[in-house]
Amino acid sequence: MNPMRFGIVVTDPHDWTAGAIKTGFEKLGAKTVYLNFSQLGAGVDHDILLRCKNIDLARLDRLVVRDLGRSGSHDVAFRFEVLCTLQQQGLEMINPPAAILRAANKFATTIALCNAGIPHPRTTVTTSLDEARDALKKYRKAVSKPLFGYKGRDLHLLTPDNHQDMEYILNKQGMIYLQEFLESPATPRDIRVFVVGNEVAGAIYRVAPPGSWISNLSQGGAPLPCPLTEEMRDLAIRANRAVGTVYSGVDLMETSDGLKVLEVNGTPSGRGIFQAMGIDAGEMIASQAMDRIR
Repeated sequence: MNPMRFGIVVTDPHDWTAGAIKTGFEKLGAKTVYLNFSQLGAGVDHDILLRCKNIDLARLDRLVVRDLGRSGSHDVAFRFEVLCTLQQQGLEMINPPAAILRAANKFATTIALCNAGIPHPRTTVTTSLDEARDALKKYRKAVSKPLFGYKGRDLHLLTPDNHQDMEYILNKQGMIYLQEFLESPATPRDIRVFVVGNEVAGAIYRVAPPGSWISNLSQGGAPLPCPLTEEMRDLAIRANRAVGTVYSGVDLMETSDGLKVLEVNGTPSGRGIFQAMGIDAGEMIASQAMDRIR
């Protein structure tokens, strides 16, 4: 019997998380291949043939999506449509395309959390400058986030004193996503909980570097061990389920009213939790993919 063959969709072949997933599959006796979707092609005749370089994607046992990469809006739409078509053809993937899209779109994530009754910061999304000003006045302090942002880039802390920045952001993007700024109880930090299936791998604090309020590891934040509570576990699993992801990084903020979910990352890095706690989320993702086939 031939070993199962899994595709790992990743842009950087040296990506730590992709390497951990690959090693996890190898430990379980499966073969893997890296797929860079910048080499994607589709042929549509009597049948639909979807290939990445020289690999017929429909012949794989399953796809694990680490990151899709992008070079423009048309390119992203093409890559997502390929994933959707493969899913229609019966190829299962982790994470499913609808879940990746929902997690990538902060407005869609916020709607999913709200519908599931999961506590989250007050949020306003608008194309109206007047409504944005009213929201900022109500929140007193808010974070502007790009709708499809990642790695803590292009975040802006806004107050009524610097509302001119809000007008610039709205004119540039055509809309603005404002989330109530939640003060951290001590050093600026949040909590990243790594979920795989219906289990929580663990949690870390992401501590902002000195002089900054942004705690993303890609922006200089430091990963530190975080004791996992039942409240963290419950919120993270519920958020993961609400967005539809199989594995995710759920970001929590400690407040005087309890924990609130900031975001759900559908293509999270597992490096931070490994550095801080020695937990190999990549191996857990590989195991989850194998178990679903069995």
